[in-house]
Amino acid sequence: MQEPVSISVVGHGGLRLNVWDYGGEGPTLLFCHCTGGVARLWDAVLTHMRMQCRILALDMRGHGDSDNPATREDCAWEHAGKDVLAVLDALSPREPIYAVGHSAGGAQLAYAALYAPGTFHGMALLDPIIAPKQELIHGKRLAAGARRRKTHFADRPTAKVRFLHREPMSTWCEEALDAYVQYGLCESSEGDVTLSCPSPVEAWNYEIGGGCDAFRQLHTITCPVLLVTGRDSGFASLASMQVTQLPQARLEIMEGVGHFIPQERPVETAVLLDAWLSCPGFTE
Repeated sequence: MQEPVSISVVGHGGLRLNVWDYGGEGPTLLFCHCTGGVARLWDAVLTHMRMQCRILALDMRGHGDSDNPATREDCAWEHAGKDVLAVLDALSPREPIYAVGHSAGGAQLAYAALYAPGTFHGMALLDPIIAPKQELIHGKRLAAGARRRKTHFADRPTAKVRFLHREPMSTWCEEALDAYVQYGLCESSEGDVTLSCPSPVEAWNYEIGGGCDAFRQLHTITCPVLLVTGRDSGFASLASMQVTQLPQARLEIMEGVGHFIPQERPVETAVLLDAWLSCPGFTE
């Protein structure tokens, strides 16, 4: 895997977005991360992938090196879906276009597919948070936790020690944790490091993300979809509902893993994605 290049793109509403371009030949493969994460978390997976693709990974608005939304309403995931379309339009990626999204990143891709049918030739959605509105019961609890989160650390080694003993990062593989410590923290004016996703932005994402009920429209997404959930994920029941709504979907359940599939099992995730991409017709 070659070292990616950072590219600045104007997203929905004029917000500046950061995209990591890994280069490569073949079809375009866009990666979208979870709430509170960063695009470079996918490095742990990409290192082990074998398929030849042109790889792009997007820092969601308010995350990584992308700009922060000014208001709670700006964090709605439908705006993030429009960001995806802005990125694809700006970078003029080679067709066909495929996409992989984890958690909120999966919902982000679903919104993009709903707004611009036919954009994707296939999507792999890893435990995507797409549910009937009455099922989205975790938002307030997760938002409260985000607001209590420690955001400043003396340095990166100090932050890593703390993360090692705190869920969910205590379950992550070292590759993913190291990527988060490197790219999920930024130097502050005081000389210490701080989370690149501010606590209010993370909380807003939990509170308002998914407020536009894409679940009712999943039946209009006609491209092939690989749904993946973990046997131990608290969101596994959503995947069972999603697969019944998507016309061309199949469900994979990974044993012994929770919600953070690509961070806990990057090698297995890479193998699964390689097999998915190598299916007949996917690279034509």
